[in-house]
Amino acid sequence: MSREADALWADFWESRRAAGDFDLVAAREGSIEAGETAPQAVGASYRRTSVAGAQVVIADPDVPRIDASIIWIHGGAFTMMSADTHRHVAGHLAVALGGSVVVPEYPLAPEHPFPAALDVVDGVVAELVSGSDEPWVLVGDAAGGALARGSSMRRRDRGEPPPTLTVLLCPCLFLSLSGVSVASNAVVYAVLDAETLPAHAAMYLGATAGTDPLASPLHGDLSYLGSVYVQAAEHDVLVDDSVRFARRTDGIEGTMTRLEIVSGLPHCFQFFAGMIPEADAAITRVAGEIRRSLLNREENGAGRNSAEPSPG
Repeated sequence: MSREADALWADFWESRRAAGDFDLVAAREGSIEAGETAPQAVGASYRRTSVAGAQVVIADPDVPRIDASIIWIHGGAFTMMSADTHRHVAGHLAVALGGSVVVPEYPLAPEHPFPAALDVVDGVVAELVSGSDEPWVLVGDAAGGALARGSSMRRRDRGEPPPTLTVLLCPCLFLSLSGVSVASNAVVYAVLDAETLPAHAAMYLGATAGTDPLASPLHGDLSYLGSVYVQAAEHDVLVDDSVRFARRTDGIEGTMTRLEIVSGLPHCFQFFAGMIPEADAAITRVAGEIRRSLLNREENGAGRNSAEPSPG
C-alpha cells in the first residue's frame, strides 16, 4: 500500500477515536468538508442543471473522446453526501474516460425514506436515456450501488433495456448486513463504521422491509440486468455483498458480471482519487472497462440489447 494511503487511513482512525458517538448532523458536515477539500481533477470543469426536476452536477472533460451518457449515483449510506461531495471523483472519471459524467442529487433519509431516492434516480435515468439509441453507463458507489441496481430492476420490469454497462464500486446490496465481512473487516480500516450501518439502513428503509428487492437487490431477481463490472475492496466491511452478487449472477440469464477485488484497501477507496495512487489507478480501470463496453457495443451493432428478455 502507498504511503499516501497509509497516512490517510491513519487519519481516519484518529478521527473515529475523537468523534465519540455517531451524530448524523456532524457526519453530514464531515462529508461536505471531505468533498470540498478533495482535489479536483485537472482537465475537468463542472456545471449544475436540472434533470427530471432533480439537481445534477455534470463533470465535463476538457478533451471529449466518447459519445455516451455516464450517470454516477453517489454513495453516503443513504443518509449523507451529495452530488457536490462526489464532483471531484466524477471529474477524475470524466478526464480518464473523455466523457461527461452526470451526478444527480437525491433526497436523503431519514427525512426521505425509501423509495424517495430511488424514485428520483429512476426519473433522472429515464429522462437521460429513454428513447435514445446512445450507449449509456450507470455507476454507483456504496449506497449508490443499491440505487443503481434498483433502477435497473425497475427498468427491466417495465420492459426497458439495461445500461450498456453498470459499474458498482464497493456496493451496498444487502441491507440485512449479514455478510461475514461486516464483522471481520470492522477492525481493519475505519472508512466505514460497521457499528452505525444498521442505523443507516433503518433510517433509509423506514416502514419498508429489509428484504424488499428494490431496496436490497440481493433479495431480488438478478436476471437481465446486462453487463456489470464490480470493483470491490478486500478490507471493505461490505465486500461480501460484491462476492454474493457475482456468485448469484454467475450463469444467470441476461446478466454478465466481472468482479475485481482490490487487495489491501477499504470501503470506497475510489472516492480518494487525486489523493492516493490506488484510487487513481482504480478510476483508470473503470474508464477502461467503460471504453471496452462501448467498443463491444459498436462492434456488435447498436441494435437490441442481448440482455433483454425475448418477447413472448
